[in-house]
Amino acid sequence: MKRISIAIFAMLAMLMAFLPVVALADNYEGWDAIRPLLKDGAGDEFIRPILGLSPYEFSASSEFDAVQAAASWISTNMTYEADVGEVWTSSDQQYVEVPRRGDCEDYSILLCALLRFHTQGGIPPDRVWVSANLVTQPGEGVVAAHAWVGYKLEVGGLAYIEPQTGIMYRGRPHGMLNFNDQWVKGGGKYLAGH
Repeated sequence: MKRISIAIFAMLAMLMAFLPVVALADNYEGWDAIRPLLKDGAGDEFIRPILGLSPYEFSASSEFDAVQAAASWISTNMTYEADVGEVWTSSDQQYVEVPRRGDCEDYSILLCALLRFHTQGGIPPDRVWVSANLVTQPGEGVVAAHAWVGYKLEVGGLAYIEPQTGIMYRGRPHGMLNFNDQWVKGGGKYLAGH
């Protein structure tokens, strides 16, 4: 009996060594960890589908209504918590962690993923992305950074969504750094490393 147990344990250990590891992504802390992931040209380490969540989780009578429902869900189900340093959490990890906490880019990453993969069957990557920009003040230079979600409406027009409030505004949604799971555009000081 002891030999059989040892043999089974050995076979399980060998089998586990060859199985792919499926785990939630870690938090990415600091620009030295975040920058190389974006420099590969896609933000797929951050904007990820959420396992077990339907591709039509946020469906409505129109795409616009579905986007508003997802934005409202984010603003209701997340609690704002500022980073010490810079910490980005992937959408799949944020969704399963309860309570859901984060700052502007965490809210934006999760909202972008819901819109890309779980709203009306998925909004195409050329129409929804995370935007980030540096906030400057005359005489002081950079005083903060902020992130939001850029959205190109189905029937013309551009908007940006403040995910902490769930409010959508008409206007120019692009920041210095723009990305989703398929592409990265811009980057400026964020990706330059200074």
